[in-house]
Amino acid sequence: MSIDFDGTVTDVDITDAIIQLFAKPGWEKAEKLWEAGLIGSRECLETQMALINSSLDKTLEYIDRFTIDETFADFINFLKKSRIPFGIISDGFQIYIERLLKNAGLKHIPIFANQLKEEAGKLKTLFPHTNKNCSSGICKCVVAKTVSNGLPIIHIGDGRSDFCISEKVLYVFSKGKLTDFCKSRGIPHSQFNSFNDIEKSLKLVFQHTVAYPENYSMPVLT
Repeated sequence: MSIDFDGTVTDVDITDAIIQLFAKPGWEKAEKLWEAGLIGSRECLETQMALINSSLDKTLEYIDRFTIDETFADFINFLKKSRIPFGIISDGFQIYIERLLKNAGLKHIPIFANQLKEEAGKLKTLFPHTNKNCSSGICKCVVAKTVSNGLPIIHIGDGRSDFCISEKVLYVFSKGKLTDFCKSRGIPHSQFNSFNDIEKSLKLVFQHTVAYPENYSMPVLT
C-alpha cells in the first residue's frame, strides 16, 4: 500500500503552504514550469526551498496549525491488523510529515520522503529516494515496489506527484487532480473523501479475511 501525504493525509499541501508564505518572489516561475512538465519536481523543489526566507524551526512551528485526516489513525491500524505492507511515499519533506504525525500521536509509520536541513541559515534539500531515470524528488514507483515486498500495489493519492505511479499499480484510490487523471487515462480507481471510505472498500474485497497469509510478516523498512 503506497500512501501519498500532502493533500492526501492532510487537507492542504503542506509544502505549498510553506512556500507560499515564506518564499521570496520567484517560486511561482518554478511552479509553472513544473506544472507544464518542463522541469521535474526535484528541480522545482530545489529552486523553491532555496527561496525560503525563514529558519527550519519557524516553518515547523507554522505547520503545527495543520492537522491530518481524523480517520487516518484507524486506517493505519486496519492495515497493520490485516498484515498489509504500507508506507507513506511522499514528494514532500520527511521532517514535516514526522511533525504532523507526532502531533496526531502516530508513531512507527514507515516514511519515504525528501529530506530538508538548515545550513548557514538556508534550507537545503536532499533527495535520498531519487532515481537517475526519474526527475521527481522521490521515485514513487521504485520505492513502492520495495514497500510492497513483491505484492500487488494499491496507491492512495491526490495530485501530480501521483500520476506516474498510478499508471503502474493494481488500483488507485484518488481525489483532486489524480481523479481527473485516472479518468482521462482509464486507470482503475475509486474516489474517496476519507480513509474510512478506503477501509470499507478493502474490507469488501477481503470479505472479512486477512489480506495476506497468516504467516506473512511485514518487511523491515529503514
